[in-house]
Amino acid sequence: MAIVKMNKLSLIGLESDKEKILNTLMNMGVVEINESSEKLSLDGWKDLVVQDGDSEKVAILDDKINKVKWVIDYLSKFSSKKKGFFSSRRCIDTDEYNMTVQNIDKLSSVVDSIHKYNDQLAYLKSEKNKYTNLILSLKPWEQLTIPLNETSTLTTTILIGIVPQTSYSSRLKEYLISEAPESYYEKISDDGQQDYILVIYHNSCEENVLKVLKQYSFSKVTFKELEGTAKSNIDSAQKNINRIDKECERIEKEVSEFAKYKDDLEIFHDYLLIERDRVKVLDNLVKTSKVFYLEGWVPSELSEKLKSRINSQAECFLEITEPEKGEDFPILLENKKLVQPFEAITEMYSLPSSKEVDPTFLMAPFYCFFFGMMVSDAAYGIVMALVTGMILKKYKLEGTMGKMIKLLFFCGLSTTVWGSLFGGWFGDILPLVSGGKLNIPPIWFNPLDDPMRLLIWSMIFGGIHLFTGMGIKAYMLVKEGKVFDAIFDIGSWYVLLIGIPLILVGGTLAQVGKYMAIVGAAMLILTQGRSNKNIIKRLLSGVLSLYGITSYLSDVLSYSRLLALGLGTGVIASVINTLGTLFGLNPLGIIILIVVFIIGHTFNLAINALGAYVHSSRLQYVEFFGKFYEGGGKRFEPFKKNTKYIILNDKEAV
Repeated sequence: MAIVKMNKLSLIGLESDKEKILNTLMNMGVVEINESSEKLSLDGWKDLVVQDGDSEKVAILDDKINKVKWVIDYLSKFSSKKKGFFSSRRCIDTDEYNMTVQNIDKLSSVVDSIHKYNDQLAYLKSEKNKYTNLILSLKPWEQLTIPLNETSTLTTTILIGIVPQTSYSSRLKEYLISEAPESYYEKISDDGQQDYILVIYHNSCEENVLKVLKQYSFSKVTFKELEGTAKSNIDSAQKNINRIDKECERIEKEVSEFAKYKDDLEIFHDYLLIERDRVKVLDNLVKTSKVFYLEGWVPSELSEKLKSRINSQAECFLEITEPEKGEDFPILLENKKLVQPFEAITEMYSLPSSKEVDPTFLMAPFYCFFFGMMVSDAAYGIVMALVTGMILKKYKLEGTMGKMIKLLFFCGLSTTVWGSLFGGWFGDILPLVSGGKLNIPPIWFNPLDDPMRLLIWSMIFGGIHLFTGMGIKAYMLVKEGKVFDAIFDIGSWYVLLIGIPLILVGGTLAQVGKYMAIVGAAMLILTQGRSNKNIIKRLLSGVLSLYGITSYLSDVLSYSRLLALGLGTGVIASVINTLGTLFGLNPLGIIILIVVFIIGHTFNLAINALGAYVHSSRLQYVEFFGKFYEGGGKRFEPFKKNTKYIILNDKEAV
């Protein structure tokens, strides 16, 4: 439960030393550089400084980065090294990095060449589309023996066109001949919706011909730029397509030869990324003609190390101070290895503000506890732990993905424990296939046989969860010096909420509970309106505060989802097992059982693990965080060498 303490940093250095100082800050990677642009509007500053930066250079580098990234993605289909879903970045040392960077001109040439090849391919594909469309348009006219450029003779006119197929379109030829005997009609082809026709007529009967064709919704077709028959043009277009395919194949073969540069291009990409960030950070600085100014944040434990490193590199004024009381600073979480994976759950909601505590340490065991209780099948837990464990062993996962896989590993272990307590091992598969001879009894009890017992325990666990959240709120109030607020606003509810269930227990505890409930209610009535000076309003506010008990009741009832999801897993597993054994344990039945078992339990595990993840998160976000947590913190984002494809083993990095 730790938020790293931050110190404020201010630095004034010579313009001639700026690059050296920024390189040192980037190599160490422990300083977040803030925007200093507000200085431009302050009296005493605005007439002395101007904003630093080079937006044009940033834009140029961004363009180069995008080009290199496109080339890397393009070469991936030619590379023999395929990256899987869980693949991690390559680790390289500074010597390999520097050697690659020395070949920037060569790599830039490779990038330009591949883009030129892509332009050629784009042009060829455009031409291929043109010829393909031409073939499609000519195909209906393939049987037409008259050249497409022949549209008339001295005394006749040649028309080709389309008429829609209707119930009376078959009479077109007969009607045309009757109205214009000096005409010729031929149906070339049809596509089921329209007929492709040829009409030749003597010019003297043109008016009658056009009148008939208009009645049948004739649409004229022309191929102005084509000579020869449709068949000859189709053959020519097909030859061009074959030629283009061979040319594309040749170009792609030449491009594939560049796949050997893919690893170096990844280093080149990250080099450009680092350079872009180095130039982009200048936007956060202000300067004069001789000096520059920057300010930011650094973890307090690294302050002296940073100061020593900077002072050894350049002469400058460097001041590192603690933040002022109540001043917000960027948030960096620091937790033990067992707790770190659960930071992903906290971050998904919101980082804590600098005035709050990191809830991850106390939230982690509850999250793991509830997740396992919801899935509650030991075999499922073993599968989860084995799969995520193998992924963690095989891949060096980073960031949120790494945290999530580790979180699921711990949740798998929790599920195994809860499954053993409840007696769930792929549901009830063991007694089903063994005829009741083989069974692993629950260590505690079977929720399917006694759901009310599980409901009661769900409420108890929920109460502990809520009381923990209230306790954190009390701790925060005491830390702020508001001891009486902690007693009146939290302690009063503790007394009341503990007293009420004790009354339901009966016996001596009921008497104790009754007095606790009375004392708790009295404390709330007398203290919750203490901000009001009017005694009547004060008492009225206190009485109305008792209505808050309904909120706590609804919160406790929310934990019934532990019962619902826990039972759901077992019931669905039992249904799957029953379906799988419907055909008995004969050879065919065993095959069916295996198929149903694998598909059914894989689905059940996936859907219930997802449900447990969502509902466990909800219990933290709504019920737990709702008692003390607001969030809204800004993530600590140090100025460092951010890379996409490689991990640079930089000895200077802290």
